[in-house]
Amino acid sequence: MVMRVATFNQASTILKNALQTQAKLAQNQEQQSSGNISSDYAGLGSDAATLVDLEVSVARSLASVSAAEDTLARVEMTYSALGNMSDIMTSMRADVNAVLTEDDLTSLQILAESYLEDMAALLNTQFAGRYLFAGSNTEQAPVDLDAYEVANLTDINTDYYTGDDYIQSVRLDTDRTIEYGVTANTTSIEEAMRALSFAATADPLTLDDLESLSELLVTAQDGIIALQSISSTTASSLESYISSEGEYVADAQEIITEISGADLAELIVEASIYEVQLEASYAALGALNDLSVRDYLF
Repeated sequence: MVMRVATFNQASTILKNALQTQAKLAQNQEQQSSGNISSDYAGLGSDAATLVDLEVSVARSLASVSAAEDTLARVEMTYSALGNMSDIMTSMRADVNAVLTEDDLTSLQILAESYLEDMAALLNTQFAGRYLFAGSNTEQAPVDLDAYEVANLTDINTDYYTGDDYIQSVRLDTDRTIEYGVTANTTSIEEAMRALSFAATADPLTLDDLESLSELLVTAQDGIIALQSISSTTASSLESYISSEGEYVADAQEIITEISGADLAELIVEASIYEVQLEASYAALGALNDLSVRDYLF
């Protein structure tokens, strides 16, 4: 028995399936192009919340690493400047020890004046437009020798200093802050400035002053070396933090890729399947369009 052919419902069903397959193929191609499973969080289902948390955490870590790297550069420059200050102390101590007669005192004072200017230049070191030894007043040079005059070796004198006592620090996370700043009025630096200024301007500078001068230079240098050691420890802490956070970011980004990233090989296989299904659907539609009721009538 031959039945009457009714193609409309069949064609509608095939066309509907073809459109669905075409949509899947288009999504597949978009995933291949972007490398992501979905262009928005909605397409990730239950993984969306985890992905958001990871992305926020990574962004926070990257910001902290950037701040730590900037701070590390400042600390390294501070360390270098302190090392140069220590070298000045070494040179001045050698020059003091080399004085044998009063005739040598004039040359010593000339050298002391030069060393004092070198110290001032080091204390006015800038990084990225900010003065390192100025406390919070980073836009103004912290040392000015114009109004600076030392009367003796015993009285503390910071008249050269224009900054404040604020110690710079960096906040790495919610419960960790590292102090790294050094101000030009700190004890050891003041002692170094006092010794050099007295040696340069004392009128007269005498042989009897040299022993006290040498002792003050030793004390100042010991303090500067201690500051340099602290800077080294701070730099090590920052380097360790940067390294550990870098590892965390790498691991988190790998998880993010696993959650949001598309499997290219799998997508290529799926795309081939969709293309075969579409070809079959279009072939079936073509065949249905060619059918005629007259072909089945006797």
